[in-house]
Amino acid sequence: MDGRGLPAPRIAWTAVGVLLLLYALALIDRQIIALMVGPIRADLGISDTQIGLLQGFAFALLYALFGLPLGLAADRLPRCRVIFAGVLVWALAATACGLARDFSELLTARVLVGAGEAALAPAAYSMLSDLFPKKRLTLALGVFAVGAQLGASSSLAIGGLIVEAAKNGVTLPVLGHVNAWRFGFLATGAPGLLLAFLIFLVPEPARRGVSAARGTWRELFVFLFANGRFFACHFLGFGCVMAMAYSRLAWLPAYFTRHFGWAIGQTGLVLALFGFVTGALSLPITGAIVDRWYGRGILDAHMRFYVYGAIAVTVTGGACFLMPNPTLFFVLSAIATIPLGMAAIAAGAIQIVTPPPLRGRMSAIYLLFTGLFALTVGPGIVGLFTDFVFKADGLIHLSLAASTLTLGPIATMAFILGLAPMRRAVEAMRARGE
Repeated sequence: MDGRGLPAPRIAWTAVGVLLLLYALALIDRQIIALMVGPIRADLGISDTQIGLLQGFAFALLYALFGLPLGLAADRLPRCRVIFAGVLVWALAATACGLARDFSELLTARVLVGAGEAALAPAAYSMLSDLFPKKRLTLALGVFAVGAQLGASSSLAIGGLIVEAAKNGVTLPVLGHVNAWRFGFLATGAPGLLLAFLIFLVPEPARRGVSAARGTWRELFVFLFANGRFFACHFLGFGCVMAMAYSRLAWLPAYFTRHFGWAIGQTGLVLALFGFVTGALSLPITGAIVDRWYGRGILDAHMRFYVYGAIAVTVTGGACFLMPNPTLFFVLSAIATIPLGMAAIAAGAIQIVTPPPLRGRMSAIYLLFTGLFALTVGPGIVGLFTDFVFKADGLIHLSLAASTLTLGPIATMAFILGLAPMRRAVEAMRARGE
């Protein structure tokens, strides 16, 4: 422990490393389906709208709904155990995706993946808030968020390699012959059953500032409504940003295979490299920038960063899909990738303004609203544009551009309207001495 009651930096950063790895595993299991859209459609005979449901609503349903009880668990129970149980559930469900015989079974398995993954973020945010001082918290959350980028990129690379290497199917003990997309789910889901035990390498941190009342539900909702304008702008703005991010994760592989004619293996490797490099570089750097702004007394630093970020995403994120070749796409997309990946800033803002006994549930409420919106609207809006507006698989680039140009301006306005409410929320937090 240091003089402020915080664990030693070695312990704190070990926790970040373990949580980063589990976050990467979560994103692999969540996003591996994006590289297998074509084979799944062909095998199960389903539409882009149904694929959008599998990538979005099916996962988001229990991910959002289980967030509240699991957020309460993070406020009450040892957070390492909460995370361990969540990893086991989502790993089993991700493995079960490879055994699904039809759309309804795959839908059910995807729902259960979401239920398990709902445990990770609220518990991780709460743990990191007890491991780092507030002026370093967004950096720590930014490094943790590298796990999401690593997982999303790895899912593309692994998915592409699996589909290409196992394109004629694989024979497995007990299961017999399975085709490539089923093997992809089995190969990425099953390892989580062992990796779940890594969380016990992290000592459970002491909770700082927890009152005797331990944060009742009444206290939670009084706090939420007292800061209603801040949370409304925060949830709407970051919900739109996350929706744009998930639309890209879900549909970029299909965009490259349909629009540019790339092979699945090539698409997976290139997108994985691009996503990881841009994300791994930008996440800690932008987290450090926001921490520096906040440390200099800019109380609305998190919202202010995203006013600029949402404008950049709207302009470059929409225009990149209209480029005539992949090189120009990647140049513009690199600019859009930076703010799209910074969910750590959103989490940092929540943790900074929220009393310690309420942080797990407040994070869960944030994930309930933004996650349900983003995971449903993000993948779903692209499929709807393709099926009902442009009505052609080959026009997916227009669907992606249209979704960005729809969601980006809404996010920008929400962040502008949230600047003053965030300043007031931080001032109130400081007045409470938290």
